Amino acid sequence: MAAQSTPAGKVLEHILRRANVSQKELALRSGIYPQRIHDLIKGIRRFTIPYSLNIEKALNIGIEGYFYKIQANYEIYQFITNEELKQHPDLSQFSNALFWDTKVDKINWIRNKKWVIKRVFEYGNEQEIKEIIRFYGKDVINKVFPQIKNAWKKEDRDANYKKYMQ
Repeated sequence: MAAQSTPAGKVLEHILRRANVSQKELALRSGIYPQRIHDLIKGIRRFTIPYSLNIEKALNIGIEGYFYKIQANYEIYQFITNEELKQHPDLSQFSNALFWDTKVDKINWIRNKKWVIKRVFEYGNEQEIKEIIRFYGKDVINKVFPQIKNAWKKEDRDANYKKYMQ
């Protein structure tokens, strides 16, 4: 099972909304204090195995440990994401104008490498392109570049690729 980006509390909130069950009603059915149900939904508390099993039983969910497993997958996703965010190029090499539509320190350079490479080869200057080549390496760029299908700024992108990747 792959790590998921949705917290277990949000899944529970969605299930309750779809089933038209209030938090108070779930608390009565499951034997869990209403404030704890609220805290689980808001992510203030973690699902324990007993909480998960009691809520599943109250909602007739036939998968044992359903919420507990979702929570574990979410925590794995969060951990991996945090580790990925530690990996980034030298941000001082980029102008603010290059990533005008996002905060450069919030970019996940690992998961968004295709978008980053596309953006830098289309709009970047020599310094920015060289930093992306240094960070990802030519092998990664050579693998990702053919996957970029967008025709917008294709001539600039291809010209920069030819100039800097030779």
